[in-house]
Amino acid sequence: MSQLYFPSLSPENVTADGPASTAELQGALCGLLCMNSQANRNTWYSDLFEDYHPGEEEKQNLLGLFDETMQSLNSLDFDFQLELPDDDAPLGSRLAALSDWSQGLVYGLGVSGLTNETELPADCQEYLTDVLQISQVDDIELQPSDDDDNNYEELVEYLRMGLFLLYGELNPTTPEDKIIEH
Repeated sequence: MSQLYFPSLSPENVTADGPASTAELQGALCGLLCMNSQANRNTWYSDLFEDYHPGEEEKQNLLGLFDETMQSLNSLDFDFQLELPDDDAPLGSRLAALSDWSQGLVYGLGVSGLTNETELPADCQEYLTDVLQISQVDDIELQPSDDDDNNYEELVEYLRMGLFLLYGELNPTTPEDKIIEH
């Protein structure tokens, strides 16, 4: 997947109070949308990161990220994709981005009001526990294996599908949502 570019997220511009990467930004957005599917598309990033002040071009990219993420989370095709480096990037970089995305998701859920995950079903609790563990992955923990790429892809798919589970649990559809007009 090609990554969106946000100049304020380049290493020299990142602050302690803002997102560290596009992956973290998207993860935080997913957390926000899980808790509030009616989030404001024009100001969602300032709801999450008070000190994140994007330029005008970045604001357009943020609107695009919001629209794409919201549409994908609500798609019956389950076509949501995590904003991660392309497959040709080194595995360490891809894992770091996966960790950033997971940190963002946990942060977005917390900032948006998730205070007691024990009120969630067991499968959602397990997913959040796994996300928290993935958010703490470090290059030092890597032990090279022939199955690295396959394991990485399985982890990405697990995070992706688990997000749909969590989003559906926190934003249940009502019977009115399923009415089809002819």
